[in-house]
Amino acid sequence: MTGKTANRERRGRPSHRDDLRSELLAAACEFVAREGHEGLSIRKLAEEIGVSPGAPYHHFPDRRSLLVAVALEGYRTMFEASEQAAAASTESALFINLLHFIRFAAANSNMFTLMYESELVRPRLSPELAEAQDVGFRLLRSEVIAATQHLSEYERSLRIATIWSAIFGFALQTNRAMLRGQPMEPMPDELAPEIVRQALRLLA
Repeated sequence: MTGKTANRERRGRPSHRDDLRSELLAAACEFVAREGHEGLSIRKLAEEIGVSPGAPYHHFPDRRSLLVAVALEGYRTMFEASEQAAAASTESALFINLLHFIRFAAANSNMFTLMYESELVRPRLSPELAEAQDVGFRLLRSEVIAATQHLSEYERSLRIATIWSAIFGFALQTNRAMLRGQPMEPMPDELAPEIVRQALRLLA
């Protein structure tokens, strides 16, 4: 059964308040993954799952609050998958987490755009997203500290900023399809592990 068929079958059914928010959030995440966040509205979301136009407002008072919830779900998914990948690999957790960030951007381009390039980060970063991003930064920092006991706090901070600039910049260019494999050059997915390795040489 396709998503649209299931949505049609749900139309007319009374909403179960206990699970409506999770239904709305799941449908919004699917919409963003499929079409991007720009076209998502409360009314369109209600239509997606077959409830009255006013029903979503009980859980998301406006479009921005909906987008924040979707972006936070993106962070949750990214962090969870990264943790699982690190646990299953023999590579260092730092290497795996940075590589996973790049690959998440490539595999979830619309969600990545919402999380890092949308109106939720401009002109000012949403406090909810700032908190989620701080989780990632604290993880990066703790892993770098463990690997750089020989560095001063200032030197370590410089390296963290440089590594993050390289990784985020590569992820952003990959997401925007700005990196195209030229003759004699590897494709972006092949480049990703080497980009991470080159960035981590700064910790030596």
